[in-house]
Amino acid sequence: MVAALLSMSAAMAQTNEKGWSYALEGGIGSQLELGGRAQYSQNQYIALDLPVVKYNLDYTDGTSHELKLMAGVRGYSPEFGPNLKGLLAIDLGYGGTTSSQSDWTSCFAFDLTVGVHINRNLYAGYGFGMLTKDGGKHKDHVLRIGWNF
Repeated sequence: MVAALLSMSAAMAQTNEKGWSYALEGGIGSQLELGGRAQYSQNQYIALDLPVVKYNLDYTDGTSHELKLMAGVRGYSPEFGPNLKGLLAIDLGYGGTTSSQSDWTSCFAFDLTVGVHINRNLYAGYGFGMLTKDGGKHKDHVLRIGWNF
């Protein structure tokens, strides 16, 4: 099964950049982050993230949880070096947070990724996430690593 998935992802990478693909990513920094997205590539430089789902866990106390449901746009640079491409992604949407001290709180969610595709499937970069509500903000800074299928 793993070989089939790798073969499919390699075949997708070698065809035209237009169409659907999927990604899973994780991050570590001020929080532990797990996420996934469906992505529709318009061309080799622009893609739409529809939808993006992210879960964050504050590992300092283990009781604070965040969930984000977003959509956005992702831009790629022309290739430089051996299969390297720069990337910038901006996602906006709905988010929420809960902890042992508070119930679910709905928020506006914002997420930014700046990084580089190391090859057609693997990417890494800096991630910034923010939840805002009524003037209050919660910010996260993470190192993200992801895999496109």
